[in-house]
Amino acid sequence: MILGKKHPQIKLESGATPPSFGYSAAVFSKLIPAMDLLSRTLSAKACLALGLLACTACAGLPVAPAPVEKSEVYYTVTGELALVRGEPRTAALQYATAAQNATDLTLIAHASEVTSECLQPSLTAAIATRWLGLDPQSIDAHRAAARAALALARIDESARQYRIVLSSSPRGTDVELKDLESELETSDDVFAARRLFDRLAADFPSSPAALRLSGLAALRADDPAAAAEDFSRALALTPAQGGDEPAHDAAADTGEARRELQQGLWRARILSGNTEAPLAESRALAQRDATPANVLNYALLLLAASQDQAAIAQLEALARDAESQAVALRLLGLVEFQNGDLDAAGRHFTELLTTGKFVDDSFYYLGLIAERRTDLEKALRLYAQVQSGDNATAALVRASTILQTHGAAAAAQEILDHLIEDEPARAPEMVAARARIYSDAGDARQALAVLGRGREQYPDSVDLRYAVATTDEEAGHLGAALKELKEVLKLRPDDPAALNAYGYTLADHKLKLARARALIERAYAGAPRNAAILDSLGWVLYRQGHDEQALPYLALAHAEDRSADIGAHYGEVLWHAGRRTDADQVWDAAARTDSDTRLLNATRRRLSAAP
Repeated sequence: MILGKKHPQIKLESGATPPSFGYSAAVFSKLIPAMDLLSRTLSAKACLALGLLACTACAGLPVAPAPVEKSEVYYTVTGELALVRGEPRTAALQYATAAQNATDLTLIAHASEVTSECLQPSLTAAIATRWLGLDPQSIDAHRAAARAALALARIDESARQYRIVLSSSPRGTDVELKDLESELETSDDVFAARRLFDRLAADFPSSPAALRLSGLAALRADDPAAAAEDFSRALALTPAQGGDEPAHDAAADTGEARRELQQGLWRARILSGNTEAPLAESRALAQRDATPANVLNYALLLLAASQDQAAIAQLEALARDAESQAVALRLLGLVEFQNGDLDAAGRHFTELLTTGKFVDDSFYYLGLIAERRTDLEKALRLYAQVQSGDNATAALVRASTILQTHGAAAAAQEILDHLIEDEPARAPEMVAARARIYSDAGDARQALAVLGRGREQYPDSVDLRYAVATTDEEAGHLGAALKELKEVLKLRPDDPAALNAYGYTLADHKLKLARARALIERAYAGAPRNAAILDSLGWVLYRQGHDEQALPYLALAHAEDRSADIGAHYGEVLWHAGRRTDADQVWDAAARTDSDTRLLNATRRRLSAAP
């Protein structure tokens, strides 16, 4: 299957910066009168910035300014106007034009910031080149160039620029690496991030922090064996807590660093297939020092080892302790939801609400449960109460889908419009979501039109290119879909996602199977535990007639991700191998855990009708 968003990962807490979603009640009030109507307002920050620029143009710059040409003022003011109008591409182009011949480093730095925030990395890269030409020693310019190159998957260039930042920053290498960790956590391109951190770990082989980040990036990119190697090297370089530490705080920090590295190493080894020793070591620690943190870490490792019942037993014990109750209830609800036990998940998320913690997560999953049970009004009410955190945007996208498909298209579109205004960094995602709504309703023409306009605003977005390919394929435009995916692969020849997308699409349509398999095998080499890639490898082997070779890959994919599409593939190969009872069990389980069962239902109908 083509890589998409997997089932939500189990996290201890939501890490997103809380955005404002107060407008959601205004939209929902069109169907739920009890909610208050809220008015839309212009961004105060945008108005303030425009006012400052206008004052600068009229009243002159502060004391001792760099000369600013009239054209630069024109382009910056019109850029701000475009920002207020919600036209990110125009704003970025105006600022890029202003920076093109500018010598004012403050203006150039601001232009770099604007183009970056408008998700225009090609323009940011050009501005960074200009900036470095004027000030080659600027750490901020090198950092801007590095970020833009990473967004464009130009890994060698990104690594070169980050190498300069890490080596030259007056803040020190470890502080810069800490900032990089924050970028890693928010990056959706896990494969590009992994390749970057591989290079940085090679450049800084004696840095535990660099090796740790490389390990975390490898884990996120589904290469646990590589992660285990990085964590092991980082542990070897991190001194054990002892009497040699100069200060108590430093000793505590070192001890905590070793505990985090050890937990990462255990998890990586388990995901690599070596479960016995890490679980035994973690269990011994939890028994020797039964703190909630140690017991929780043991439960998380049991989940990584797919020993869900044992993990649930540990979490239920933690849920009886006031200190760890909320974290345990949240994890219990997530595990049960992902396993399709909606009743138990609903009970735990409802109980979690009474603790006053993880409230937004509780409302979101209770909304999903209500939607799965077709209680759509209840689902809308619950989604409307998700105000912040990782699931706030997802809740409103789900709500807009419900509204669009049940006769409230205007309300649905208003939600998405507001989301783009309040979450500009996720605008391509919102564009793809809007197109998905039209596509699911059978209106591929409108979906492609939405994506076309989105690509005009965000020409560097690879996610929009994948969305175009998927929409074209579903509409029967296979040639256009393959052309799009081939062009993405040219831009990202070593990207497992691009290799897998093109290879899987060929295999799914029984085209160039040898070529498809070669592409998918390259993707598998880069991300050997990625569920979508495992599914693709099993599927192409099945298409080639190698059923027995296909089954282990599909079984592992299904263990990693219980989505209906993977279940459909796994069940079909089981059916074809004569294991029809097993196929039905896989299909039934997939139907319980995933609401999008179109492929699954079509597969069952097709095989049941076959002689």
